[in-house]
Amino acid sequence: MPEFDRVVQRRFKSKGAIIAEQLLERIKSGEYPAGSKLPPERVIAEQMGVSRPSVREAVSALHIVGILESRPGDGTYISRALAVDDLTTQAKGILEESDSPYEIMRARKAVEIGIVRMAIKEATDADLEKIKAAWDQKYESGRKGEYKTYTRLGRDLHMAIAKAAKNPIIEAMMEWLLGFTDQPLWQNMRRNYYEQDSKRINQMLQIHNDIVTAILQRNSEKAIVALEADFDAVLEQLYHRNNGN
Repeated sequence: MPEFDRVVQRRFKSKGAIIAEQLLERIKSGEYPAGSKLPPERVIAEQMGVSRPSVREAVSALHIVGILESRPGDGTYISRALAVDDLTTQAKGILEESDSPYEIMRARKAVEIGIVRMAIKEATDADLEKIKAAWDQKYESGRKGEYKTYTRLGRDLHMAIAKAAKNPIIEAMMEWLLGFTDQPLWQNMRRNYYEQDSKRINQMLQIHNDIVTAILQRNSEKAIVALEADFDAVLEQLYHRNNGN
């Protein structure tokens, strides 16, 4: 889908980079001094007149390159030892190479609700066994706190469900959407959320178990309710609770 790729890139890749540049300017000017606490993301969003998800993505990119650091239970701080000019290009590069996790999750929610309905209707017993096997692996990695593996295996689970829908176009679309989970911005935001509190994984394990159980029982109503809870929980995690802001 090369043309679609270009449309998505033009639409989503500018906001976070612009916000990151403004934050970096405030750091360089001394408005946000090294070692000081960054204002809450909701405050930054209000001051800049932008959405909170866009601020969260910019902040995450600055985390990745070391300009910002998280202190669990306290907030986000500007690193004391900085070479801001040297790191600016890296941060902007991460944002330019990554699409908005917020927009991708909203798109996936819309698409996967239909996929689950089709999968429940079309799946063979063999398909259901593959879905359960994918879930069992994902569950074990989450229970052990292997967050990188947990995220990667999530892709296998969602693809197993998409394949059960028996439609090659849907399967290709799902594979394309899931490709965004390999991007550094997505990986960093998800991993940071779980690493700040090891108990947080339990909520997602329960939600995913509800999804898989409903699919195995061929119960569309319960599966959709659980799937919506899954996407709503991820969006809440990424954009509202990560750092107490």
